[in-house]
Amino acid sequence: MRASAAGVEVAALIAAAMLAIPVQQEAAPGVRLLVERVQERYQEAPDMQARFVQRQLSRLGSVMQEVHGMLYIATPGRMRWEYAADGQLLVAGGPGREIYSYFPADNQVEVYETEVSEASDMPILYLAGQGNLRRDFDIEAVEWGAPLAPGNVQLELRPRRGEPSFERLIIEVEPFRATIVRLINFDKLRNVIEYQFHDVEFDVGLADDLFEFEIPAGADVILIGG
Repeated sequence: MRASAAGVEVAALIAAAMLAIPVQQEAAPGVRLLVERVQERYQEAPDMQARFVQRQLSRLGSVMQEVHGMLYIATPGRMRWEYAADGQLLVAGGPGREIYSYFPADNQVEVYETEVSEASDMPILYLAGQGNLRRDFDIEAVEWGAPLAPGNVQLELRPRRGEPSFERLIIEVEPFRATIVRLINFDKLRNVIEYQFHDVEFDVGLADDLFEFEIPAGADVILIGG
């Protein structure tokens, strides 16, 4: 089966369930306050939308693949990624629902049957207000390349629970709005996926049917996971 931007998306995001909880390491007071503001921002917002840039990076940091489009997120854990190239879609209807990747040029649908119900299963769901950053991660300020804008703060998040498929995350926060403008996912195979979020808007009143997907007639359907 051919590789796809949306397929890379799902494979990079879906992580194994986390089990044991080791001793916690508290973040510095300034970092802790910023993380609390970010948590409050995303937990209180019923929905958000943003332009996104998604990059697959090599181990040396060079860009291997870049795609962009629009991202829509709403509680509880619903997502819609609209890829500008070829009209590809990635639609997740929420906890317990299947995830669909649609390639209109080929009339092909990939159906991911893995149940995603926690932010620990899919880190991007922290943008939907799921999970708790301070509870789930050891967090410290870092520098990871040039920030997207002066004054942004970059934070490294290392999971406190055992055996996730990702090793760590880095988020870049615009502190005035307590908004995540970049998320970098490092998996245990040293693959790196970077997401940038531009023109982020909250409380936009997204319609429920935005997160529904009906398989087109005659589409080639490929089941993945289960």
